[in-house]
Amino acid sequence: MQLLSELSFQQHFHTLGTTFYTPHLPQGLEQAQRVCANTSVATLLDIDPTECDTDLFLQVFSGNTLLPGMHPIAHAYAGHQFGKFNPFLGDGRNVLLGEIRSSSGVWDMALKGVGRTPYARSADGRAGLEECLHEYTLSEQLAALGVPTSRVLCIVSGKPLVYRQGFQPAAILTRIAPSHIRFGTFEYHYFRRDHSALRQLADHVITQHYPECLGTDEARYARWFAAVVQRTARLIAHWQAVGFTHGVMNTDNQSIVGVTLDLGESSFTPDHDPHYVGNRDDVTGRYAFGQQPIIGLWNCNVLARALSPLIASQDIKTALARYEIEYLNHYASLTTSSA
Repeated sequence: MQLLSELSFQQHFHTLGTTFYTPHLPQGLEQAQRVCANTSVATLLDIDPTECDTDLFLQVFSGNTLLPGMHPIAHAYAGHQFGKFNPFLGDGRNVLLGEIRSSSGVWDMALKGVGRTPYARSADGRAGLEECLHEYTLSEQLAALGVPTSRVLCIVSGKPLVYRQGFQPAAILTRIAPSHIRFGTFEYHYFRRDHSALRQLADHVITQHYPECLGTDEARYARWFAAVVQRTARLIAHWQAVGFTHGVMNTDNQSIVGVTLDLGESSFTPDHDPHYVGNRDDVTGRYAFGQQPIIGLWNCNVLARALSPLIASQDIKTALARYEIEYLNHYASLTTSSA
């Protein structure tokens, strides 16, 4: 275990260049107070759990100071939101600080609720304490069930108030995940017709997260897309097996590495009600619990279109055809073993 001050940050995503992000310093919280700290996540990062009680921990994760090697950036991405394409999204209130290599793997570290970024549009860029606590609780439940998910290191609240169906303290949540790259990240560059950026981003993801697909041949992109489809199908099969409803399966919330991201509208349906809708804004039930496997495939088709400059159409069809059988096989393995 190490001190917080001893953390070493890598910046593989940062090296791609500002076509993919905008540098942005977090707006720290005044009168910051630690609400909770997750010592199990600290251990994943090889941080001594006692560091969670230090003032340095509070100052870093309230957005008021940076550790050496941290270079906060806001991701650029697009996405299909409730089935409609929006080319102008991006991290409106999040910044990626960098990547940490620990004994458990490589982890992105990001802050949520850091104030308005260049992608915030009319939003205030803040997060409310209640939504942060909700994400913390849901991510821990998923992790306990073995579902691939982002995790929360800590939540810090401060003096400012935000209005979210009533006033509540503003908060900053520190999240870790293997990657914060989304399907919508690829859609962004496809929309801009920047095939060079598409290729650069795909090569980055393959190198960092899909080493089994590495190679110098053009077929590496087809191998990789097939693996993304497989991971997505398996992730959603796991959601269905445990009764988890994501709530907002927009393509900008779909992880390129097959983990659960963006849990703000997530919930569980203990009786696995196919008509259950966890998101009050989903008036048509597009993202109802029973629809999730279909939406997962729909999202993979959207990603396929974005990657079409890199992959032959027949290879795309072959990969997409594997989604259903991968989903059914994994769901069967999960439900049979738990019966």
